[in-house]
Amino acid sequence: MVSRGVLPRHKLRGLSVLNVALVAVVVAIAVSAYLLFFKSDSQAAGTTRPSVAVSRGDVTASVSSSGTLQSPQTASPQFETSGTVTSVLVKVGQVVAKGAPIAKIDPSAAQRAVRIAEQNQTAAADSVTAAQQTLDDAQEAVDAAEATPTPTPSNGQQNQSQGQSPEVALTNAKASLARAKADKEQADQNLEGAQADLAATTLKAPIAGTVTAINGTVGSVTGGSGTSSGNSGNSGNAGSSGTAGASGTGQGGTSTSSSATASSGGFIDISDLKSLQVVAAFPEADAIKIKAGQSATVTLNAEPGTNLTASLTSVSPTPTTTNGVVSYSATFTLSKLPVGARIGQTANVSVQTAKASNVLYVPTTAIVTSGTTHTVTMADGSGTREVQLGVRGDSFTQITSGLNEGDQVELIQGAIGGTTGGTGQGRNGQFPGGQFPVGGTGTGGGFNRGR
Repeated sequence: MVSRGVLPRHKLRGLSVLNVALVAVVVAIAVSAYLLFFKSDSQAAGTTRPSVAVSRGDVTASVSSSGTLQSPQTASPQFETSGTVTSVLVKVGQVVAKGAPIAKIDPSAAQRAVRIAEQNQTAAADSVTAAQQTLDDAQEAVDAAEATPTPTPSNGQQNQSQGQSPEVALTNAKASLARAKADKEQADQNLEGAQADLAATTLKAPIAGTVTAINGTVGSVTGGSGTSSGNSGNSGNAGSSGTAGASGTGQGGTSTSSSATASSGGFIDISDLKSLQVVAAFPEADAIKIKAGQSATVTLNAEPGTNLTASLTSVSPTPTTTNGVVSYSATFTLSKLPVGARIGQTANVSVQTAKASNVLYVPTTAIVTSGTTHTVTMADGSGTREVQLGVRGDSFTQITSGLNEGDQVELIQGAIGGTTGGTGQGRNGQFPGGQFPVGGTGTGGGFNRGR
């Protein structure tokens, strides 16, 4: 008989396994807690900021902006006289020479006006010839009268005398010739105007370039406005626009502007696409740092991996204010036009404003500025040190005093992380003139690459 107070052997074996499992769980929890609290504290105590060595090389400063590719010269010619368009002689994309015919209007009315003006000029010329002959005859009569003295006539003879005296006839002849010459001059001017209107029935290209748009069609009626053209970097007042009357004698003016885009309202738009420029706006704080002749680097959004060399051609002396922000327009000339570049493409431009060669420098993220005082934190634990700055680039800053080449400084504004006591090197950063290891004992510490 088995005693009731004693468990069977197989139940005792099962209870022992359960106890072992419980103990294992407790140990695992304890180990995890240790690793979670104590180990993490140990790691936190060992974290450090990445450090870099003070190096020697070149430091450049620049300002950047974005703009668009624009043509240095554009024109939107319009017919200078009224009429119905009879033909368009060009197509979009066609290259035209300066002075080449590009469109025509019906010349019938202008041709009739020329014929009438020619007839009036001929009649006026004949009138001048006749008046000159009358003057010559009057002058001969005066000369003859002066050469042959005549007796003084009696009162009866004076009353019987009729006609003008030679002197009065001469005076009248001179007045008639003056009127005839004035009429002839007016007739000449009328003929010149009629001939100009006839020539204006053929629209010609005011510049050499590529046709970018045709805004009129055959059969449309033109109003006789002026020609609008633009030259990048130059500004002027719009010229007067002539009035085209029934005979189409109005003469259009020419307006120039700093805009390099095709002006609206022209019959045909023409742009010079052989030497595109970049026009970008710089805020006033950056505009004072740039000037004509400075070198620049341009990248197009359409070709982000291609850097183009450019030169700053001009900076507008007058500002533009948009939403309270004052900016100045700057024009850049590309040294080489990339294949496929088109007007209106977005371009990013960077202008080098200062450069220091063979100088000491550190990453800008290692410098702390308070008012006019600049300090760095030494990686050897000696604390902070005041430094004097020179050229301040986008990623690196020149150190003129306070540090020596090879000194290790911390990247105060960089990422924090890593372990102490290790031998692994930090991430390599590209400094001007070469690479160097960041944070001799850490693995973190990324920073911006130098230009």
